[in-house]
Amino acid sequence: MDIDAISAQVAAAVGLAEGEAGVRDVLRAVARSEPVPTSQIGRMAELPVPIVTAVCNELRKRGVIDKTRPVRLTAQARQILAGRPQLAVECPCCGGIGQRIPDELDALVAELEQTAAGAPQARMELDQTHCTVPTKIHRVLRMYEAGALDGRRIVLLGDDDLISVAIARFARLTGLAVRQLTVIDTDPAVLAWIAEQTAGTGIDVQLAEHDLRQPLPGGLAGAFDVACTDPPYTVPGARLFLSRGVSALERRPGRHVFFSFGARRPAETLATQRLIADLGLVVRSVTPNFNRYVGAGILGGTSHLYQLRSSDETAPLIEDEYAGPLYTADSRAEQTRPYRCASCGAVHLVGRASGPDTEPRWAQISALQAAGCPECGGVTFRPMARQQR
Repeated sequence: MDIDAISAQVAAAVGLAEGEAGVRDVLRAVARSEPVPTSQIGRMAELPVPIVTAVCNELRKRGVIDKTRPVRLTAQARQILAGRPQLAVECPCCGGIGQRIPDELDALVAELEQTAAGAPQARMELDQTHCTVPTKIHRVLRMYEAGALDGRRIVLLGDDDLISVAIARFARLTGLAVRQLTVIDTDPAVLAWIAEQTAGTGIDVQLAEHDLRQPLPGGLAGAFDVACTDPPYTVPGARLFLSRGVSALERRPGRHVFFSFGARRPAETLATQRLIADLGLVVRSVTPNFNRYVGAGILGGTSHLYQLRSSDETAPLIEDEYAGPLYTADSRAEQTRPYRCASCGAVHLVGRASGPDTEPRWAQISALQAAGCPECGGVTFRPMARQQR
């Protein structure tokens, strides 16, 4: 069994943008944690779960991954990989994020569990996916450790995660004096719930119903020390929300930006890193898989936390009205994805109609599965890399 050759074959079969190194990352994750679900492999390898599934299926064909679930190596593959040391180096207490929730906050955990249980349902069309209660508190603690709470003017650009509620109740519990706490969100149900849940905390929470495609409302530009955002997980979404966050900051170096963003494919990750630099923001830290979400299975249920600071060169990339793509569905409308039939190897395009010559026959993979492969009638298909139209 030649693992190097198999990795190259699998990368080619799946159309993996990360190449054979991505296959190696999957194998490393399996070897470290087997038996392991694909969602956990996705977090460890920083690959979308459907891609992990496709890689594992190709590895099964080649006798590397066992046919049972959860994912595990075959005996032969395990013997080959066993000679390479697998040391458990991640902290078992903090899960790799570098902090824990102190016992003094047990009451806050209970309060936020109750608040989250009654929150408005996540709206998928707005790319809303609620983070877990521990993540809410971990974000607040990271802000606290960075000196971004006490006496600070804080703006949250989108807050279906209810971080404003966590901040307000944390401040009440600890006696911190948050100078200003403002939430900008396009969802009136989210704003109404935040108003109800922050009442009586002693924190003056200002709420603004506003679509960030439009420039910031008067009085909010240049008014804050700290901006927090968990935008749609598209590069255009990151560009827009970070631009609005930068517009909201006072024009002085050292202002804080806390930016949550999911693991992306290589080209998108590079584009995200470039736009952070183009905004004139300085990366102070990146904590992989810091945020955990209820659902969000395609990203392994996690996203990274970027801790950024402003500089003398910080300026928004978008200042006027924005009319381009924003949410995940918008980006997918501009793409097709080839799927390879597991039975005969035929490749079929899935996506929205794009024109008489390139129009895919199936708008969604479910339609292709229902119809069956035109070549052989098979109903199992492996996703390959997306294609821009």
